[in-house]
Amino acid sequence: MASQPTRDGTGSRPAAEIMTPSALSSLQAGRLSSARSLVNRMLREGWRVERRSLTVEADGSGEAVYRIHTADRVMDFVAFAFPPSSQERTLRIFDLGWDMMGALMDGPATAEDVEHTRNEMPRLYHGRATGHTLTWCRANRSLRVFEHVVEALAGGQQPDTVALARVGYLMRNIGLDGNGTFGTRTFLAYGEDHPLAVPYHAQLLSAYMMRELSADLVEAMAARRSGQAVALDPEVRRFLGVGNSSALGLVLWVGNHPVLVDRWISLREQALAHGRALPAAPGSAVADTLVSLLERAAVYQGEDVNEYTCFTPADRIVADLRLVLDAVAARAAAAAAGGRVPTVGELTDRVEGVCPEAAEVVNSVLTELDPAESDRLAAGLTISETFRRDGSTTAGALRDLLADRYAWALAVDRTAPGATAHTWYKSRSAEEPRCGATEELPEGTVDLTVDIPGMVQELDGVLAAEDPALPVGRLLARRPDLRSAVERLQTLAPYDYALPHANIRDAAFVPAQLIRLANAALYGLERTKDYLGRDLRGVIFQGAPTAADLDAADRDRPWFWPSVPRPADTVTLDATAPRPAPNGASR
Repeated sequence: MASQPTRDGTGSRPAAEIMTPSALSSLQAGRLSSARSLVNRMLREGWRVERRSLTVEADGSGEAVYRIHTADRVMDFVAFAFPPSSQERTLRIFDLGWDMMGALMDGPATAEDVEHTRNEMPRLYHGRATGHTLTWCRANRSLRVFEHVVEALAGGQQPDTVALARVGYLMRNIGLDGNGTFGTRTFLAYGEDHPLAVPYHAQLLSAYMMRELSADLVEAMAARRSGQAVALDPEVRRFLGVGNSSALGLVLWVGNHPVLVDRWISLREQALAHGRALPAAPGSAVADTLVSLLERAAVYQGEDVNEYTCFTPADRIVADLRLVLDAVAARAAAAAAGGRVPTVGELTDRVEGVCPEAAEVVNSVLTELDPAESDRLAAGLTISETFRRDGSTTAGALRDLLADRYAWALAVDRTAPGATAHTWYKSRSAEEPRCGATEELPEGTVDLTVDIPGMVQELDGVLAAEDPALPVGRLLARRPDLRSAVERLQTLAPYDYALPHANIRDAAFVPAQLIRLANAALYGLERTKDYLGRDLRGVIFQGAPTAADLDAADRDRPWFWPSVPRPADTVTLDATAPRPAPNGASR
């Protein structure tokens, strides 16, 4: 990318440049991403995590209760561990062969709560959470490294960190369910003063606790096997995150939460504009942080061993970050020679040849230059997602709105080969979203496609045949089938970043691009790698403070983008150890 995109008077990028699937897939985790904003709140408010009980058998089965002390209340995380099942593992959320299940409860968990959860969670879709349960969650061990870590610790040594770096976690999330699912408390019932009132903080706190449990579990299993067992080196424990795999459902999530998507991206754009405008005097905290985080990002990317197909390889990102670092040094020197103080934008903008993903890593750094401002913005993610229609609008005015705000959707050629090849639906057997060939789907299939181009073009065609002065309310009295389209398009018209400019029915559409938007930019996953362009795997909380060092952690020290730790006393993973299955399911 030869230059930064054009920006409006507020410093934000226009939707035409940022809302294409390719541009959205380039967005990286930053300080406004849910995982980072949650950890930063935990540090800022001095949260504590207390392990109240842990019982583990030799095979790894057991139970644990953790208490999370926030600024003004407690929450309990109740977890149950199981030995790996002989059942074949897949990436499907409805599988029953979990190695761990847990529940996050608002307030202390009673013995009755624990017993109820133990009985109900295995039933999944037929089970029901207690009234004060915020989330249910499930996870599986990594078959590549979990047993290796236990054996290494039991032998008095640290695990092979190079092998750990290839995986990044001990357990992989299978499901983080909340907001009313399985009877959990709905998000709107939390209240504005709740410590988890930011969207998806409850789910990600559950993932954080999965991470804590996984480390406690390997240490306890090692201790049962050997009297010479050691604990994980704190740096190794901190390096390990939680695995995550997301598939086609997140494409529908993006389509069904457009106001939230807009708020997330618009706040991020505000943070970037603020960061770019900061003065970067030589030796100032801003200038030093800019350079140190760019260096940290380059090292982190340089240690990435993933092979990417849809996305830019890590070595290209490293090379481009080095170009930015060189440009920052040269421009800072030139500004100093001229006796002036440059802004961050002057130091980082318009670096010739930098790819979009590297540019977005730079943008992620920009969100960290004024932590207080980014944290203030992140707190503003809670919004209303209700669609409303204005029946008094005339047909002519509504058609003008379509031409103005949805020109990209009107421009989609839906008669082109493959333009309507796919339909999005829910699997009857698996309760999971699917995308299949439209012509192959049986009659009666419920179409879940959030088809904005089709919606806009159909409505435009209807309006073209109507009297321009006709109130839309009267049209809808005759055509109630258009009500959903009118409500959505009227409601979303003011929001620049609500809708990806994409035809998700097109055979050429790559789902992983929008999945990555949700996973990386919004949730905060790193190492996001696609599989066949249809699902995404990554790691959450890699480098984040553990429960043991939350109190002692320097809240201003960057914890993200950690380097691979190199403890002196390590054991190398046997090259003959089990490898992942071809479909990646055993990761």
